[in-house]
Amino acid sequence: MNFANKKLYEPLELLKQNGGPLPLSRSGIYHALKQGQIPSIHVGRRVFIPSWYIDNLLSPQSVQTM
Repeated sequence: MNFANKKLYEPLELLKQNGGPLPLSRSGIYHALKQGQIPSIHVGRRVFIPSWYIDNLLSPQSVQTM
């Protein structure tokens, strides 16, 4: 999956089992969104995760500090 072209991602696109970078379960992602641990943008009833958050996760600096 190419993460460079989109500005917003649906939470289920980012699941590791769907080819994404987040090693969380579906309920884990939604729980983190609700708690504010993952930034989100709401458009109507839909929830999106901004691309800058994913870029920060995938950057070499964040991998080294984990």
